[in-house]
Amino acid sequence: MEVKLSENIKKFRKERKMTQEQLAEAMGVSVSAVYKWESNQSTPEIGLILEMADLFHTSTDVLLGYEWRMSDAASAVNRIVMLTKTKEYDKAITEAKKVLKNYPNNFDVVYQSALLYLELGKEMEYREANSRAICLLEHACELIAQNQDDNVSEVSIRTQIAKAHLLLGHTETALRILKKYNVCGVNNALIGMVLGDYLHDADGAEKYLGRAFAAFTEDINNIMVGYCNVFFQSRDYDTVVDCVQWLRAILRGIQPETELTWFDKYECILLEIIAECYCLKEEPEKARPFLKNAVTKAFRYDGAGPGEVADMRFFTELGLESRITYDKYGKTAMDSLRQRIEGESDMVPGLMRLWLEMTENLEENGYGDWL
Repeated sequence: MEVKLSENIKKFRKERKMTQEQLAEAMGVSVSAVYKWESNQSTPEIGLILEMADLFHTSTDVLLGYEWRMSDAASAVNRIVMLTKTKEYDKAITEAKKVLKNYPNNFDVVYQSALLYLELGKEMEYREANSRAICLLEHACELIAQNQDDNVSEVSIRTQIAKAHLLLGHTETALRILKKYNVCGVNNALIGMVLGDYLHDADGAEKYLGRAFAAFTEDINNIMVGYCNVFFQSRDYDTVVDCVQWLRAILRGIQPETELTWFDKYECILLEIIAECYCLKEEPEKARPFLKNAVTKAFRYDGAGPGEVADMRFFTELGLESRITYDKYGKTAMDSLRQRIEGESDMVPGLMRLWLEMTENLEENGYGDWL
């Protein structure tokens, strides 16, 4: 069993942005004593260790660094998680009560127990469980310095607290928390839902829902383009095509049926990506109709007069502008296509040949037959 008390005193002190002088003052000892603790030249008395654990909002086990005990706590946390997933709530609660008694200041123990109570309160409608979840989540915020999970932060925990308050009917409290911890708009959608559904504040909801909607469309685009790049690298071109087609279907749903929008320009690029995939699969005849469709759309878009390009559905109603998201690939739609193809032609056999064949034909004969 390895004890890491000296390392942990220094680590927790720095995490709380305390100097050795400040820690010494808080503990009622000399600065020299703190220095010796951190340099492993001496060990604080047991009473001081207990006081420091309380000061750092941690447990003595964590402060001492008893690795075998931490392993035991981790095993208990895993059992709580698994029992919660399988909805064996009675067993999970028994486990949580036991481990909370032994490790009341272990972040993972407190946080996962809180999620258990939150799930129980939501699914079984136990008000007491929601109240217990709030208490544990508040304590988890105090222990956040121990957290090792990048997906968990004080902001995410505060959002969970707000959800528990909603389940208890504390709408105003939940809304206040969501707004206070709305970092980078992370709670916009939930705030909008609470304002519109719980408080019937349509004007207030619209502002937050609009921001959330704009972020959603950009996020879903970034996610699917990211997946396309992942599957390009593994040469899984069929899945790239599926990703692009799914993205087109989603974005097409927020476009007016009879009007040009900024999405038409972006869709030219999406169609060209599908053509790339078929060229890479050595199926140029399958690539041809997608590239032709891209060129057709590009000419239609570039030929539109001033004011003929509409905004996408819901964007206008929400006072947003979709151009910011979708009009960033070139001065014209044809420029966008040309730049993309010229940049990819060395890696995509046959793509440039198809492009030249189509554009040369257009230059010679016009595009009346295409449109």
